[in-house]
Amino acid sequence: MEENITLPEVDESDSPSAFAAAAAAREAARLASRPNIDHLPDAIAKDEMGVWQLLARPGEKVIIERFSSILDGSPWMDTKTFVVDSIDGATGNIYLHDIELCRQSMTNIPTALKYGHRFKLPTARMPDLTSKRKRGRPKKVVTLADPPPAAATSGEPTAPKKRGRPKGSKNRPSDVVAAERAAKKDAKKRVKSRG
Repeated sequence: MEENITLPEVDESDSPSAFAAAAAAREAARLASRPNIDHLPDAIAKDEMGVWQLLARPGEKVIIERFSSILDGSPWMDTKTFVVDSIDGATGNIYLHDIELCRQSMTNIPTALKYGHRFKLPTARMPDLTSKRKRGRPKKVVTLADPPPAAATSGEPTAPKKRGRPKGSKNRPSDVVAAERAAKKDAKKRVKSRG
């Protein structure tokens, strides 16, 4: 989700306006990594009594987009995927499990809505939203509609590629091995006779 964006280093002693411009550029780069979840269905709705209720049941996933409640303008903090552990309908408390950090979390529907948090239901094919960057080589996506190129050109099924050293590639003729052993014995005898 997050991208490494290099910004020019600004010396704070240069001028306050240069520092403010650099801080604004860093914030703009952070906000550019904000995932768009507008297309997802809402995870909360009012019931017939007018009370907000979570549509996800315990064990299901919910996406929460959180905003800061103490900073001016309530800037975006993060968007995370949680698993619902339990729901207290009387108080509006939702007990969650944070998938990314593997720890418990809690939120309250009325308080969260007051600060502008958004609750969404993930779709079946949507990956979990994380703030960590995935490391390593990306996996190849193989679709069933497109056959592998080798199978498409020849009519024969291809055998799976074997990994590692082929069997017998390190085997040497027995007469060569015997000659090397004799040479080692002779070298040891010469060293012992000298010493």
